Amino acid sequence: MKRSLSLSNGDRADLARTTIDGLEIHHEIQGDGPPIVFVHGLGATSNVWHAQRTAFSKHYQVIVYDRSGSGRSQPAREGYSIDAWTDELAGLLDYLAVPSAVVVGHSLGSMIAQRFAAKYANRTKALILAGGEAELGPEEKKALTERARAIETHGLCAVVGPWLAAVLSAATREANPALAGLVREMFLSNDAKTYASHCLALRDGAVRSDQGNIVCPTLLLVGDQDLVTPISWQRRIAAGIANSRIRTIPNTAHMTMLESPAVFNTVLLDFLATIEF
Repeated sequence: MKRSLSLSNGDRADLARTTIDGLEIHHEIQGDGPPIVFVHGLGATSNVWHAQRTAFSKHYQVIVYDRSGSGRSQPAREGYSIDAWTDELAGLLDYLAVPSAVVVGHSLGSMIAQRFAAKYANRTKALILAGGEAELGPEEKKALTERARAIETHGLCAVVGPWLAAVLSAATREANPALAGLVREMFLSNDAKTYASHCLALRDGAVRSDQGNIVCPTLLLVGDQDLVTPISWQRRIAAGIANSRIRTIPNTAHMTMLESPAVFNTVLLDFLATIEF
């Protein structure tokens, strides 16, 4: 394990790599209090949660990490799956001696979060699904297959334009082009072959059957302009999970935590105030 210290706005964050299931996984921990772990989505890294890490670490022990094949974590040797990523999360929490945590997942990460909450119910204090997904339909599966093929043939630049237009609202892209540029760079920093494999793992993922086994309080967050994981998807997920509720983040698309971090954080904090730790 490699460990160093960084300073962010005067707060100390522990950065480390540890080996989980034979792969080096990068993670960061900041703050003290009840543990809350954030799971990023397709094409992203743990840094999409930067605004949440800095805000929530005042009251919680915040854990963010790069899934295998993303960011600074090692790529898998034998492909990717929701199951493998779920056990990777469990292994990381084992290593950190965290018996239970609030689990927050975005997009593909929401599938991992749902599988974790169903498989490790006693380890999940509460569940937050941002831009939640459960199982893609035929059209979405076809689109991901075609995206993976295009990237394998032509590289990430072939799809970055439509991807950016889908994950950030038009208003965000116009009002905050610096954010749009950084999100674009994050996407283009992926390894093309690995990203294509992640697309296929998302395509093949299915967690709807897990929802009946989720017993913890659950919050679903969705942008009012999200066409990637629209409000209709959230209603169907909420129908399958007892003790769940939906909140809409106004003026945002798919990356609500980046487009409107203050509102996103307020909604999460209000929800967490109802959880007994």
